[in-house]
Amino acid sequence: MTPPVPYPLERPWFRTPRGLGTLALLLIGVCVPFLVSDYDLFNATRVLAIALGVAGLNLLVGFSGQISVGHGAILGIGGYTTMLMMLNLDAPWPVALAGSVAVGLLVGVVIGIPALKLGGLNLGLFTIAIAAVFPLLMNRFSDFTGGTVGLALPTSPFTAQAGLTSAQLGYLFALASLAGTLGLLRNITTGRFGRAYAAVRTNRILAMANGVRVPQLKLIAFVVSAAVASLAGGILVLVLTVATPDSYLLTFSLILLMATTVGGNRSWIGAIVGAAIVVYLPDFASDVLPGQASGQFAQLIFAVLLGVCLIFAPGGLAGWSSTLARRIGGLTVRRAPATAGGARSAPVRTEPRPESPPALTRKEANR
Repeated sequence: MTPPVPYPLERPWFRTPRGLGTLALLLIGVCVPFLVSDYDLFNATRVLAIALGVAGLNLLVGFSGQISVGHGAILGIGGYTTMLMMLNLDAPWPVALAGSVAVGLLVGVVIGIPALKLGGLNLGLFTIAIAAVFPLLMNRFSDFTGGTVGLALPTSPFTAQAGLTSAQLGYLFALASLAGTLGLLRNITTGRFGRAYAAVRTNRILAMANGVRVPQLKLIAFVVSAAVASLAGGILVLVLTVATPDSYLLTFSLILLMATTVGGNRSWIGAIVGAAIVVYLPDFASDVLPGQASGQFAQLIFAVLLGVCLIFAPGGLAGWSSTLARRIGGLTVRRAPATAGGARSAPVRTEPRPESPPALTRKEANR
């Protein structure tokens, strides 16, 4: 009798090249606040906060297949909620952030339910309307929001302690929030929900025939994405210590959508890449072309990057770099388990497993 062919064992995530690279990036991130100036640390903290918002948008756009041009407004809702709770209710900043997440969940339900009946262009127009109306509402209800002046905190909410400055504490909190959120989102997209989203992207009708509840999946994606974006908005205002309507114009929502496309809408590292471009590109443009033309130059570079990614790298810069690394490294080598005699078989070379929808049952296939 022929012995069964040994199937290659799956290594733990943290022992894979990608896992080791992620741990290395996290270690570097922890060391950053002790190596750079306060100004550079301020920009790095902004990158982490915006990366949270882009990551939430990645879940919605890249995995669930929905489009949103209104996530800038959701960041604004989280930011204003945090500010109002701290200024009017004297809430500690952790409580205010928790409140912003709760409001984000509610907003996700309110927006997500109508979005179930929309799709494609109609959903995009619906979210554009939300992004356009939000700053107008903030100006209209100036008694609560401060109008065009906005709301401001007297000092940074992060108090220096344990030998760390307020800027270092703010950065480390933003880093921990981003790492924890990305871990949660990764578990969502690689587990049962992730397989269901992949099935819907591959063949919506076949997925529904296999019992996948598409409306519920879309609503869950909207709610989780809105909660993450609201948290990002809350952290961002804690870093900036100010929230104004002009910070959440329609252009900000468009920039977030462009960031998820350029960075990679199915890559969590891509969220950080896209956020870094959003933060550092204006500074680079001002160094190259000082004056008022620097803003237009930054927009031109961003537009060129977007066009290049759409044509040559649909997976964004992170997806392109991952593909390039796989081509250079060749096939993934996985060590096979020991055979019955105690000897180990030769390493098995396997390609990464593509995502596929759940197979039809025999009863459903015979229908």
